[in-house]
Amino acid sequence: MSQHINSILYHGTAEKILKIDVSKGRSNKDFGRGFYMAVSKSQAIGMMHKKYKESIIRRPNAPKGQFEEILYEIKIDVDYSKDLNIKIFKQADTEWLDFILKCREQKDFSHDYDLVIGPTADDDTMVCLNSYWRGFYGEVGSQEAKAKLLGYLEPENLGIQYYVGKQEVADRLILEIKQISWD
Repeated sequence: MSQHINSILYHGTAEKILKIDVSKGRSNKDFGRGFYMAVSKSQAIGMMHKKYKESIIRRPNAPKGQFEEILYEIKIDVDYSKDLNIKIFKQADTEWLDFILKCREQKDFSHDYDLVIGPTADDDTMVCLNSYWRGFYGEVGSQEAKAKLLGYLEPENLGIQYYVGKQEVADRLILEIKQISWD
């Protein structure tokens, strides 16, 4: 079965990227520690603004000018991607939810996928996830609790993200990363 892989993706950040380093990603993210890219330019711009604000708040004593809002356009090697172990979540369903719950609740959870593509559960969803883990939606792990959690996450409004967690894959998959204007 042939899978459609976007050849152009976007990444918004608060610091310049000289070389992609998947180990710099934070743990407990949707698909694990790694490098994330958005299909939508507007989604990447939103993440860029959010990361910039977080950087200023988290590191108030950083040198002036260390942080800036930067948007990158990323060119993907679609031919190389055909050789990868890819997991695609077509929608935010129970399978997707179980996967992100494992990745977010188990520090440095790892899986064998070279590339994961699926809906984004951004940091704003942590309120819903924490409510789920505390049992506010029903017994943790039950289908009822997961159904309520999925409803609160508003899956129809989630953007699509690409994730790479292995450095050797990132080095070959990402052909070019260039800063572009976002305004």
